[in-house]
Amino acid sequence: MLAEAPVGRHLAQFHRDRDSLANSIQLFFEGGLRRGNCVVAIAAAESAELILDRLTQSKFHPQALISSGQLEVVDARALIGQFMLNGIPEWARFRSALSVILDRVRPFGRGIRIYCELSSLLWQDGNAEAAIQVEQHWNALGKTSAFSLYCGYVFDTHSEESYAGPLEELGGTFSDILGTLEDERFEVALDRASKEIFGISLSQMAGMTKQDGARRFPGGQRTMLWVKRNLPMSTAQLAERARRYYQESPDRRAP
Repeated sequence: MLAEAPVGRHLAQFHRDRDSLANSIQLFFEGGLRRGNCVVAIAAAESAELILDRLTQSKFHPQALISSGQLEVVDARALIGQFMLNGIPEWARFRSALSVILDRVRPFGRGIRIYCELSSLLWQDGNAEAAIQVEQHWNALGKTSAFSLYCGYVFDTHSEESYAGPLEELGGTFSDILGTLEDERFEVALDRASKEIFGISLSQMAGMTKQDGARRFPGGQRTMLWVKRNLPMSTAQLAERARRYYQESPDRRAP
């Protein structure tokens, strides 16, 4: 999905570390550049540096791409300052700021791919409401402008605290939430832990949830959301035991 990234899709992925996220951004941008797309990175300074390094590893020349107009790197923190009003992302300001960027890159490629971590930064700042509104603003902008969008988040998906916020509401703003190899391993660890604690595997029950936001999440995250909602007193115990089993399990990426 990241390599193909069809126009009109609003993709998201939750990573536990920046290096893992950088791998996904590399796949997303490399797929776009090889198709002649323009690519836009709306990222914090740390992420922007990783993105340029990964493009270099993929045998691209970031400075040449920037000079040609095919690649644009935007400071996410500075952009947030342009459209926030009293802690709330104001729609008219958001549309104006992003339209300027889209209009600037559009002539230099066949289609546009955007990586964005505006909402991730707002979420990390504790402003979950603003993070959700920004994703909703992207959906509104996508009705009048053609692009594919990938939003990356970095937080510990194995921690109980990560599920305390309105994560399901956030999930409902995306067309697709993509899983990772880490999530597959954690789902197996959660099933092992839930069988020991409750006598049953919870992943199947979580998979049958009727909550639209939760259904969009990968298996391990969906199970954690289900437990947080239905068995809140047991969430910390389940997460702790699952983390231990996860650490003991082999990394499928290893040769």
